[in-house]
Amino acid sequence: MTRLNLFADEPWDMTAEKMQIRTRFFGLPLGAKDLGASLHELMPGSTGFNLHAHYGMEELFFVLSGTPTLRTGDGEEELAPGDVVFCPRGIEGLHTFTNPTDTPARVLAVSTNPIPEVVFYPEIGKIGVVTRNPFEKPPEGEHQGIVAMFDVPFEK
Repeated sequence: MTRLNLFADEPWDMTAEKMQIRTRFFGLPLGAKDLGASLHELMPGSTGFNLHAHYGMEELFFVLSGTPTLRTGDGEEELAPGDVVFCPRGIEGLHTFTNPTDTPARVLAVSTNPIPEVVFYPEIGKIGVVTRNPFEKPPEGEHQGIVAMFDVPFEK
């Protein structure tokens, strides 16, 4: 059994400077294959990830600190520590989080980890497709799989 601490002062695994988000991954480092877990820190003024919907993944989000804003296809809602949000598969689960406040906000994401996966980004007119885990390098000599973004082949 492997253990990590959610609150440890560890380096961040990914930083999206333009969106002002830092992420630490927990599923893969612990050996999880079917579950994903990540801690997202939205810095003050964070625009969040692009609005998106997963077609293979269900997600649960737990607000740990701060007051991030949940943005969905139905509008925006300010969240508070302790709030839990469920995003189902498909367009019904369209979501992102922003942080228009002056203090950081932390959100823990727990999800299924399907491969293949398709993600729709309606505001930027893109579809992401993966047939392998995009954070793991495939073994040398094996098929590289697909990790790609495509333009939406229909009107937005």
